[in-house]
Amino acid sequence: RLLAHDMQKALRRLGRVSAHFSNDQEAQLGSQKVAGGSSKYENMLRCTKDGIISATALDARGSLKRKLDAAGGRSFSVEEIETFKLILTRYLGELSSAILLDLSYASKARSHIVKNKTCGLIVAYEANSRKTGPPDLTPGYSVERLKNEGANAIKLLVYYNIGWSEAQKEETHKFVEKVGSECKSSGLPFFLEVLTLDDAKDKSVKALNKPKAVIGATKEFSKPRYNADVLKMEFPVLASHVRGLKSPKKIPEDQYAYDVADAKKYLKLMSDQSNVPIIFLSAGVDMAVYCEMLALAGEAGCKYLGVLCGRATWKHAVKIYANEGKEALENWCKIGGRANLTKLIGVLKSNATRLSSFTN
Repeated sequence: RLLAHDMQKALRRLGRVSAHFSNDQEAQLGSQKVAGGSSKYENMLRCTKDGIISATALDARGSLKRKLDAAGGRSFSVEEIETFKLILTRYLGELSSAILLDLSYASKARSHIVKNKTCGLIVAYEANSRKTGPPDLTPGYSVERLKNEGANAIKLLVYYNIGWSEAQKEETHKFVEKVGSECKSSGLPFFLEVLTLDDAKDKSVKALNKPKAVIGATKEFSKPRYNADVLKMEFPVLASHVRGLKSPKKIPEDQYAYDVADAKKYLKLMSDQSNVPIIFLSAGVDMAVYCEMLALAGEAGCKYLGVLCGRATWKHAVKIYANEGKEALENWCKIGGRANLTKLIGVLKSNATRLSSFTN
């Protein structure tokens, strides 16, 4: 933790966490405290470890329940899903810089982080996700309330299609702008997750369209109007369609959309087009594929702040918990879960860009 009298010095060295901080705002960050005695910059620091975001995403809701139900052959209760998330949080939080949790199935896990302060707490603000426009926010909650309950950052997920009409795009733009302003007013970092949509049916065509969609969304939502501090993004290529990668399963030669050199070019262009730090999501790929892509991003000169990794870290835990219960899940966390995180953190230490490097 930085001492209060060091904050101004640290902020001058950092420059600004993201491009939307003006010089006046930057100067205020060192002295302006929000409820609980933490500035926005201090909350950002609580979500990092060794200057990198190595966070674990545990905010899955309906999709997680469906996977548990399918794996166990029965319906899992809210209490059982709460327990699943609490166990993962207890063990994976020891290595993660932060944990991303939801407001539906994670009250125990959130309380555990607030009480024990093992890592940062990022809270998902959306109640659902829509592929036709902005999501609903969770009823009864505000950024200010979440801050008072111990959140260190807010995450919002939106879907985005660069092929939408201007009116449809602007609806999402204004919604994100509103949440960004709320985070700014409350002094909490705003983690904006953007998932791109593509109307194409063929996966090879989707692969070809991916760079334009992801880089376009990155450029748009890193604009100052949105007040995003971090963009949680997909890779600008589909790893399964990059010729020359070692980890993905092989596909027919005519289905590859790019080679390694193309992938590196798009990764570099993505970070060059962003005015705020990027972190990468895993999209459920295997950990070996994810780590290979993160290393490739580093080789390409892509400046990214780290990851918010979900299923790639813990997807194997679903069947274990569904079929064998709590004790088996705890044993997996001690071995498999920690092994996944240790591997991931090792790749990040060699390839991610530290928070202090995101300067003017």
